[in-house]
Amino acid sequence: MAPTMLVLLGLAAVCAILALIIKAKAHPFIAMIVVSIALALVAGMPMAAVIPTLQEGMGKTLGSVALIVTLGAMLGKIIEISGGAEVLAKALLRAFGEKRAPWALGASAFIFGIPVFVDVATIVLVPIVLAVARKMPGRANMLTFALPTVMALLTVHVVLPPHPGIVGGSELMGADVGMVLLLGFIPAITMWLFSQVISGYLVKKVFSPVPAEGSALAGVEKQDVTDAKDNEPSVGLVLAMIVIPLLLIMSQTVTALTLPKGSVVRSFFALVGASPAALLIGVLLAIYFLGVRRGWGASKIEDVCSAALPATAAVILITGAGGTFGFVLSKTGVAQAVADVLSGSGLPIIFLAWLMAALIRAAQGSATVATITTAPLIAPLAASMGLSPMQIALVTIAIGVGSMALSHVNDSLFWVWSRYYQVDTASALKSYTVATTVTSVVGFGVVALMWPLVGAMS
Repeated sequence: MAPTMLVLLGLAAVCAILALIIKAKAHPFIAMIVVSIALALVAGMPMAAVIPTLQEGMGKTLGSVALIVTLGAMLGKIIEISGGAEVLAKALLRAFGEKRAPWALGASAFIFGIPVFVDVATIVLVPIVLAVARKMPGRANMLTFALPTVMALLTVHVVLPPHPGIVGGSELMGADVGMVLLLGFIPAITMWLFSQVISGYLVKKVFSPVPAEGSALAGVEKQDVTDAKDNEPSVGLVLAMIVIPLLLIMSQTVTALTLPKGSVVRSFFALVGASPAALLIGVLLAIYFLGVRRGWGASKIEDVCSAALPATAAVILITGAGGTFGFVLSKTGVAQAVADVLSGSGLPIIFLAWLMAALIRAAQGSATVATITTAPLIAPLAASMGLSPMQIALVTIAIGVGSMALSHVNDSLFWVWSRYYQVDTASALKSYTVATTVTSVVGFGVVALMWPLVGAMS
């Protein structure tokens, strides 16, 4: 098939996925599988090869993603149920003081959000954020505390593993997850700091009252987030449970870059620093230190770990479907044709990656879907350019950063956040949507500044 026709097929396939998700309200998993089959048939793939191709694409993606997402969810659930989120928030409030409560909440959310899915983390932190807002004298603005919290959570969600979008994007791009994590901290921290500042500016322009105690939806604060408030873990212990897996993952990347292949140390960290192994170690440590040592029995531990699984099912399937779509794009030659067109545009790959993810996010709402839809379109271009592993990791980060932009009414988090804090839709658009977009632009600026430096180091 002619390259031009392949490009048009690729564009039509993406548009079809968006139409099914947005207009037909189809589940993203169903939408991507159906479009993948249709694309394979229209592109001339033999009918007998279509389903085996889908199975191969699904298997290639889920081989690592399922382990990372599931173990990350379990770690986050253990920290959540043990009261770790509340402990971090209280400690940071003491350290920052009430006058700097937005910074305390933002910092707490940034740390807690690393292993916890953004929707879950947002809901878990609602009682803490509301309690802080209600302690403020005078007529407090709910956005002063709610906006920096959700921005910190969303930043780590789109940029840092083990979150599903960036992990799936890494797999599709062929990027090393440890390298993505190592490099990703630079834009993530910058984006978080900027979001704190821009939130302070926006709350002067947009006002939303603090919900009255016991009002609808905000009454979530009456729920028990932790089962043992009289036996809370220490701040240091909670931080250790989050940091240890991240350090192990980064150690694999660092030793692979600095030590020879035959090194025993490098081989050791290749094992324990692989993302699934590092997260498994983190889960086992959390089970013991946050569970067993605090009185959890075997049945309690099983219940907590099992509670993490339902939330991961849809995420894993969507990510796998994205991998299947990417594999079909590759097998049919569509991805390479799109890559050839993009390379001929003259635009830098780092900008194309960010822009494409931002536009897809704006169209269909999910940051995860935006990342795993963009990655297979950008991957062939990255391969044709002969980019180094560090450069591929940075392009993957650019995709993740782009998936944060232009979040609005088609984003589930937009509604979760605005309804729990009772922020009206217009105010949410003026604050949340503006903050996500501007922060994404700043994140792209950081990635763009890193690009020549990473190129010089490669």
